[in-house]
Parts: sequence; structure tokens; C-alpha cells
Amino acid sequence: MVLASEAPTALRLTVMGLSFPGPVGLAAGFDKHGTLYPSLPPLGFGFAEIGSVTPLPELRRSHGLDAVAAILSRYPRPHPIPLGVSISMNRKTPSGGMVEDYLACLRGSWKYADYITLNLGGRLGPDLHLPEYRDTLRGVLAAAKNEQARILREHGLHRPMVVKVDQTRGYTNALLDCVRECSFDGVILGSDARKGEESVVLASLERVARTLGMPIISVGGIRTPQDVSDRLAAGAALVQIYSGLVQSGPLSLQRMNYHLVTGVRQERMDCR
Repeated sequence: MVLASEAPTALRLTVMGLSFPGPVGLAAGFDKHGTLYPSLPPLGFGFAEIGSVTPLPELRRSHGLDAVAAILSRYPRPHPIPLGVSISMNRKTPSGGMVEDYLACLRGSWKYADYITLNLGGRLGPDLHLPEYRDTLRGVLAAAKNEQARILREHGLHRPMVVKVDQTRGYTNALLDCVRECSFDGVILGSDARKGEESVVLASLERVARTLGMPIISVGGIRTPQDVSDRLAAGAALVQIYSGLVQSGPLSLQRMNYHLVTGVRQERMDCR
């Protein structure tokens, strides 16, 4: 077993123009406000995503944009591992205000983020995955891309933006078409791989990877080192874990990284 806890150098890769120490990252929802971020690189994470951040505070969900920005502003750049910020809307925001919610979070977080994720909502609030919100979704995506271009034009900084598409909500193909039309930098493809369903998730990931034409971050149901290898082999550029960390603890990262490094070494030997 590898004793060093940080991601091994053999796993370093570049995705969306960013350098990642390794392909295994922390999914949004675990570190909602960014307070845990400094402790994550030594555990072996290759990147981390905090949030989701909403403009206004919400009980048990978000401290609000201003509070999270104050926390993130303490962390010096360059970050040791890429820091993603997941942004979303407040639950009670009407359809007419959703675009501005996303823009407010984007404007308030881009200074501190290495990439931005647009979380389409759902569960306890509006769900932009649903067909009735399709026009609103297109408005959100177009406005976010315009804001990304403005930041680049006025500040000379490109912040990659990805959209999280939760396959468990359905309508995946239509949503991915919207993301592709707006030329986002990548997609977080969420799944819920229960025991015995991993083959279905991998087959879906392979189909999307063949046609999407942009990097995919796979999340959901990744609990073991083999799960990580399988998602990467199916076409994911990166993976995010949540339940695997909860169930197996921080040492799960070392096991995952060791498994990947062993695979890299074997590939190099096979090529000789």
C-alpha cells in the first residue's frame, strides 16, 4: 500500500485546461461551504467541489453566497488542487428570477474558483431537468456563457464551466443537447448505481462519451477502487466520490489512487 497520502504524480492529468494531481475528486454536497477544502489535498484528492452555493442562505443547505465567498477568499492561489464551486438557485426563486440567481453566484464566486458547476436543482426545489423548464434552462445556460465570456474579456481569466446533469431525473439526451449547443467546457454526469446496476451506468456513460465531445466527470455510486477504474475506462475524464468516502473513510482515497497507479504501471510494462 502507498504510504504517501497525496495523489501520486503518475496520476496527474490535464482536463479543461486545468492540471489535476489525480482523477478522483470530492463531489459537491460533502463540503457545502468550503471549510474542509484545506484538509483535502493531503488525503489524496485530485480536486474538490464545494456547494452548492445559493445567493441567499438556506437552512441545512447553504450559508449563502457572501458567507461562502468570505471563506474561499482566505485560500491563497494557486490552489493545491483545483477548486470547483457548484452554484444553484434558491428554492423559492420564481422562474423569472432563476437566471439572475445563477448569475449572482457566478459573479460572486469566479474569483475563488478554478471551475464553476451549474447545478440544475431538484429534490426540494425547482428542477431544471424537467421539460417545463426547458426555456428557462436555455436562458440560464446562455446567460452563464455570456458571463464567462465577459469575465475573460474584462479580466483575462478563463473559468471553465460545467453543467451537472443528473441521469436519475430523466430527459438526459435533451439536456445534453442543450449543454452541447451552448458549448460548455464539460459535463458532470450523475447516476445512482445501486448494487447490480453498475453495468447499466457504464453502458450509458460509454454512449454519452462517444457522442458528447466534451470532458465528462462521473459521479454517483462510486465506492470502490474498481468503480473508479471502470468509470474512467468507460469514458469519464474525472470522477467524484461522496458515498465511498462516507462508507470507507479517508483511507479509501489511498486505496483508489494505489489501484490506479498499479494500473498505470501495468500499462507501461505491457507497452514495452
